Amino acid sequence: ALAGSPLICGLAGDQQSSLIGQACVEPGMAKITFGTGGMLDVCVGPTRPTFATRGHGGTFPMVCWRQDGVPTWGVEAVMLSAGTNVEWLRDDLGLIPDAASSSDIAASVPDTDGVVYVPALLGLGTPLWDYGARGALLGLTRGTQAAHVVRAVLEGVAHRGADLVEAAEADSDLRLEALRIDGGMSANPVFVQALADATQRPVEVSPVLEATTLGAGFLAGLATGVWGSWDDLAATWSPRVRVEPGAVTDRDRWRDAVERSRGRFSDLSALDF
Repeated sequence: ALAGSPLICGLAGDQQSSLIGQACVEPGMAKITFGTGGMLDVCVGPTRPTFATRGHGGTFPMVCWRQDGVPTWGVEAVMLSAGTNVEWLRDDLGLIPDAASSSDIAASVPDTDGVVYVPALLGLGTPLWDYGARGALLGLTRGTQAAHVVRAVLEGVAHRGADLVEAAEADSDLRLEALRIDGGMSANPVFVQALADATQRPVEVSPVLEATTLGAGFLAGLATGVWGSWDDLAATWSPRVRVEPGAVTDRDRWRDAVERSRGRFSDLSALDF
């Protein structure tokens, strides 16, 4: 037991805690955590989503938090592999010496030179839920360099982030005006800009790389009076950087690449839940 027997004043799952840690406490506020996988969570409000399991957009209903027995609802979208793709570049292909260098290497070329990467190393989650899909690297030419592949991987994960945004908006009937992000990939400037471009939304980077622990602290602080209200908690948000969207990316080419990645293993693609 801890000295003094301190009270447990807040209890939350990791993604709900990250949502709170990034002060997404009003309907329509959303965060994405880019770790090994990627999880987008949207605060919907006091009204429960109309679907009980999985919505038409491929998201799931969830309780963001409960205070005094009253739940605040949300929806969650899932990317099965995010940072895993950077680990693949480093550990298996040897194209980068470490994860941090992926940004500089990707920035050494102005674009992917037509290369498109679908990060489906473990299949595709929201919105398609195709476990038989597999990663695809398309558009290679004799002129393709390692830097083009690295940049394509970062942009592919960003496009998957845009897929999650579209799905969450469809299932929540809310417009996500901006995104807040944490997790290891949030420290990658090229990736963050690619996410802003793919989603055409401003992206605000959490000042804390892993916001989950901060969210648990916020919950305890609300319970003990450190913060008097959710508005007080929201006022603590101060992003490390805010990145505005630039050029519109080619989402149609992306969707074509996703279709090419699907159904590689028909037995797995047939799974549903």
